[in-house]
Amino acid sequence: MSNKFAVVAGSPIEHSLSPLIHKAGYAALKMDWNYEKYELNVATFPDFVKNRSQDLVGMSLTMPLKEVAIQVADSVTDLAKQVNSANTLIFKDGKIMAGNTDIYGIVTALQTNKQLDVTNPSIIGSGATARSAVAALSQLGATKVMLCARNENTLNDLKNVAQQFNLQVTVISWNEIYKALAASTVISTLPSGSMDSYAAMGPEIPGSLLDVAYSPWPSKIALEWILRRGFVVSGLEMLLHQAVRQFELMTGQKAPVKQMREALFKN
Repeated sequence: MSNKFAVVAGSPIEHSLSPLIHKAGYAALKMDWNYEKYELNVATFPDFVKNRSQDLVGMSLTMPLKEVAIQVADSVTDLAKQVNSANTLIFKDGKIMAGNTDIYGIVTALQTNKQLDVTNPSIIGSGATARSAVAALSQLGATKVMLCARNENTLNDLKNVAQQFNLQVTVISWNEIYKALAASTVISTLPSGSMDSYAAMGPEIPGSLLDVAYSPWPSKIALEWILRRGFVVSGLEMLLHQAVRQFELMTGQKAPVKQMREALFKN
């Protein structure tokens, strides 16, 4: 009987679908592991990690823990360092490794569009997920990016990250968000509902949209995109693939993607 387990942590955490995906993976591989949810914030997180159970193999992290995760780790992958965001902690031999599977999640989600056009992409929002989106666009072959966000401090950080990835940056002011929506590929990293009042500002013939907010789905902006025959990628697709990569890092097994997908999309 194994007592091994993994957790997802953040605040708020109640609505997290991560347990659904990871548990489906364990069940498919007949692994006697468990996966739990913990409400943790920047203040309570370091102690939780320090006093963790020996059976805890890894953590999936959401807001607001993706930066502080880097501080508690013994080693950090280059990509996680570059974007200053870790959504994954792996505990092995008493050591803590921090990594970022959000980038892989975004890349793989966007690749569901066989005609993906990243010649003139945009990112809306400027938090941890937006920084991961920069790395994802770079991996997909983008050479420039439009950035649009309300918060000027974090927007500046985002711009610096994009320049480190050799992307040519155009900053779009928030009151001209329609320019960002007219991009060949739009990645919205804003929380649920934040884009609702801008949904109608999309172009008549939209490009691709990845809306990271997946609840409720379809979001208002996704619906506008569908009605105008644009290509929509659900945030659930990103959630699935970042979890698939996490599952493999935590278990050392090949993830049963089909069963993990079914558990998520059946929900």
